[in-house]
Amino acid sequence: MAAVTAAEIERTARAALVRAGTLPENAAPVARAIARAEAEGNFVCGLFYLPIFCAHLACGKVDGKTVPAIERAGAAIRVDARHGFAHPAIETGLPHLAEAARQFGIAALAVRNSYNCLALAHHVTPLAERGLIGLCVANAPASVAPPGARAPLFGTNPLAFAVPAPDGPIVADQSMSAVTKTEMVMRRDRGEPIPLGWAQDRTGAPTTDAAEGLLGSLLPSGGQKGANIALLVEILAAALTGSKLGVEASMFGDDKGGPPGTGQFILAIDPARFGNDGFAESLARLAERFADAGVRLPGRGRAARTDWGETERGRSATFAEQSSLRERAKSPAYRRSSLRCGWPSARGSSKRFCAPALRLAHTMTASVAT
Repeated sequence: MAAVTAAEIERTARAALVRAGTLPENAAPVARAIARAEAEGNFVCGLFYLPIFCAHLACGKVDGKTVPAIERAGAAIRVDARHGFAHPAIETGLPHLAEAARQFGIAALAVRNSYNCLALAHHVTPLAERGLIGLCVANAPASVAPPGARAPLFGTNPLAFAVPAPDGPIVADQSMSAVTKTEMVMRRDRGEPIPLGWAQDRTGAPTTDAAEGLLGSLLPSGGQKGANIALLVEILAAALTGSKLGVEASMFGDDKGGPPGTGQFILAIDPARFGNDGFAESLARLAERFADAGVRLPGRGRAARTDWGETERGRSATFAEQSSLRERAKSPAYRRSSLRCGWPSARGSSKRFCAPALRLAHTMTASVAT
């Protein structure tokens, strides 16, 4: 039986977003990002979010028909997403960012009034493929409390970078929280405890209960050091761009409140403009040292995992398996769970393919605006 391909995921995601009220030109970059995340094995940023995006189109948390507005002043590029999807807004600005980086050596793109941009690596890897260093930060609705705080003050506030290198880009993408919300939801649904240091309850006390942690706050990775980086992300992605702070933004994972209005900030650097002809050679030596130590530079396995033909990864389902899940996808309980705490429930998904296939079937049958 044929396996689900990344191309099929992209087509399905694009069609679902269009049916839910998104312009085709806005749906296309979002669908590409979802498919790429699935192909790379980053399932947290893939089909997990498609039912939520469709639901947000229906309730007005994101506008699928708005067109981003761009302004440029020298090396500073500003894009107003106008409460639409982040991906078309970022894609509108990236060519101008790359051009400005070539012209000035360094340039920045600020995106405001935006939305969940999923995996940040997706936005900086194209810069590295053009020979530029890319750094991207994004703020998110508040869910993380810095040490000593009893309530969340900023979001998971991810950071990603991509660097052009002789054997392929060096790419890293990480959030500033000790654990993802997805993992917390899965632990809660399985009734499993969480390690101390992942979260705290609503009173600010450490907890090993995932449910209490979801009601309270996640904790930053690396304690105060991680909190400081998350604060910098908040300043760049929210305060500098003119977007909502994490404490002001509505949640990405439910239908409460209006558009989140978060922001993204992307920096592009042209190494050739800094007079070091040995930049690529230095990176090659760095890669050799990593290899000698028995590890690889981040991102080196990414290209090998990105297969736009058939993809298995143990998570994709055959079309026959999708069909057998369609009826379950129509259930009201599943529809409610897709917005219960940000992601569809993992309860009962014993087979590794089940949850993403169920989400795909759910989107095809139940998660479009009517």
